[in-house]
Amino acid sequence: MCGRYTFFNNIDSLQHSLNIDVIDSNIIDHQASYNISPTQNAPVVFQDNNNRILKNMRWGLIPSWAKDNSFASKLINARAETIADKPSFKNLITTNRCVVLANGYYEWVNINNKKHPYFIYSGENTMTSMAGLWTEWKDVISFTIITKQSETSISHLHHRMPLMLPKEKIDSYLDKNNAFDDFIIFDDMKLKYHQVSRLVNSPKNNNASCINPIH
Repeated sequence: MCGRYTFFNNIDSLQHSLNIDVIDSNIIDHQASYNISPTQNAPVVFQDNNNRILKNMRWGLIPSWAKDNSFASKLINARAETIADKPSFKNLITTNRCVVLANGYYEWVNINNKKHPYFIYSGENTMTSMAGLWTEWKDVISFTIITKQSETSISHLHHRMPLMLPKEKIDSYLDKNNAFDDFIIFDDMKLKYHQVSRLVNSPKNNNASCINPIH
């Protein structure tokens, strides 16, 4: 799964690299975050007709048919293997795809009956694009991160991981006419990782020390 992640890139630098047409006004005050937690707002890219928009959305999907927002903390992830069967997701995969921007994510590993956090990230560049879905409920726009079976390089840490999109696949993923199954990639991306401080356990701790390796 993916229960915490980071995003600390400069927003303006993304406009050209991701072909952003519109940067929503709600993202102007975006600050670097080293500990994004469920129910917090975070930058997401989605397609609206011919425009590609960058917007802050709430992490934790609230289905449009929900009676209240209690779903948010439960639907932070969507399993790629069953996404077409779940009422909360099945319609969104053909209408409301998005790309969740990150620099890496955290996973907790049980060692001697204690959970130790690890930071997992791409070794090739500083930004990781994660496949997601979004929707609207009342005045809240929310998203979920799609997960898949872990790749070889990190499977010993956890059996699930976010569905990551290489930069060259972002355009085609956001095009709802392309079949979703084409993006469930099982090639090993050779992700890097290191153990980090338990500071990250609390969402209140949100600075660069969260990703510093410990030995």
